[in-house]
Amino acid sequence: MTRLTHEHQHYDTIVIGAGVAGLACASRLLQYAKYQRPGNLLVLEARHRIGGRVNAVHVNGSHNPPVRLDEGANWIHGIGTGEKPNPLMSILPHKRYRELAGAVVFKAPEASAAPSHEGDVSRAIVPEIAGPLLGGVFGLLDELHKVAPASDPAAAKETTLLHSIGASDTLTKIEAQLPDQYHRTLRLMPQFVENMEAGPLAASSAEHEKGRAGLGLLEFAIDDFEGEQVFLQDGYSAIVDELAKDLVNSDQIKLGCEVRTIHHDESNVNVVETMSGRFTADRIVCTLPLGVLQHRLSQSGHEVPLFKSPLPTRITKAIDSLGFGTLDKIFLVYDKAWWLEEPYASRYSDKVVNLMESEATSSPDGGQAVPTAPDSFMGFTEELPGLIVGPDGKVEAGSRLLSCINLHALTGYFVLSTFVSCSNAVRVESMSDAEAGGIVHRALTQWLGVEPPKASAVHVTRWAQDEYSRGSYSHMIAGVSMTEHRETFQTPIVNALGAEVRFAGEHTSRNHFATVHGALISGYREADAILASMGPS
Repeated sequence: MTRLTHEHQHYDTIVIGAGVAGLACASRLLQYAKYQRPGNLLVLEARHRIGGRVNAVHVNGSHNPPVRLDEGANWIHGIGTGEKPNPLMSILPHKRYRELAGAVVFKAPEASAAPSHEGDVSRAIVPEIAGPLLGGVFGLLDELHKVAPASDPAAAKETTLLHSIGASDTLTKIEAQLPDQYHRTLRLMPQFVENMEAGPLAASSAEHEKGRAGLGLLEFAIDDFEGEQVFLQDGYSAIVDELAKDLVNSDQIKLGCEVRTIHHDESNVNVVETMSGRFTADRIVCTLPLGVLQHRLSQSGHEVPLFKSPLPTRITKAIDSLGFGTLDKIFLVYDKAWWLEEPYASRYSDKVVNLMESEATSSPDGGQAVPTAPDSFMGFTEELPGLIVGPDGKVEAGSRLLSCINLHALTGYFVLSTFVSCSNAVRVESMSDAEAGGIVHRALTQWLGVEPPKASAVHVTRWAQDEYSRGSYSHMIAGVSMTEHRETFQTPIVNALGAEVRFAGEHTSRNHFATVHGALISGYREADAILASMGPS
């Protein structure tokens, strides 16, 4: 890969963005002889690296060698079946992955409870209670995945997830089986949806004004891949490198090349202007994240609008109608796995809830991987605003659910990774790393009833502040977003003289949005459409 020098050159196809969608599109085109000839294919990337919202950084603790922290994607959401495999699974057959095998759930503080202090008893919940609590959340998600596709699309567009949760009797049935002291914890658990979807359930969680209506039921009206939801233990970087390998070898990716302006209806070619050069192309495939498109749609959002010529109304409406939310991570890096030692381990060791049918997880080589500690800790903090979902779907203010992934159990690194989303992600991004880490540290102290060691390093992702992403991934806004808004991106813009502009990215996928495989499939989709338009030759 080279950094761009000032130049002006014509290409058959220019792909804008070297994230998964852009790399998928360009790598598929490169399989064909035409695109192997010089001057026919170019990928422009504003960052000085490839991968987009897939990125790994290496951080030092005070005594640790550098540890790998995956800032973006970590999961394969459905590995698929033999009849319908997830295409990610074939890129690196030797990848290491597994499902989360166990969790510890901590009881939420009562509304009037005084803050916990060191020496208090652990809030860890016994499996007989924690199991139904988690089962209620996952059961609710399963129910939404069944209700949404069966609903009338027009009605589902107007229906909030909060309404659907309130109309469901899943939580109500479980609530009737639980002691009263756990009802509050149960009603706080639906906040888990906000971390999954990077979208707000209610106005209090929204990061953008147009998202104040909250997530819509259409968020779950999809036909995604079946199979296990697995954690990719070595991250996505190797998959990105595999996609980019031939493009890198043929020097067709230009790094540090931010596209300033695209002219798409003035001639028989598109004109792409960058700070380092000017290019023309018969066709452009724009894979920029939806958050960037929204920010650069007009002069008011950016000093120079991305598209010099007006886009068709169907495209601008789609860009404006979909939600784009943020999911950040607060990484606490330690010098050892203190949670395996006393006085900490005994405070939760008999409270682990199995999240799988058996205690062992099948690994790709056919062996068995048994975790020595929970893969996740779930509890609450009163330092960030949360919400309680009542039986009628109405919300009240409450504690914020924090999900801490134990990366030691999954990757071998002494790291706890905590998710924050939506308005709380924006709030955390305004803090220093130390301030954000302090929230998690104090939460762990309250959960366990004893203060754990201080982290030797803290690293916070800041996807909302990242000018080349402006968030994490897309979602459906109740009363605003429709499935058609995603599908309209799949019809290219073709001017009177034949110049094309195409779009790819997770936000353009009808069934796989908000996923890495959705970005991958969208890139393949546009490459295949380009090749099909060229005929048998």
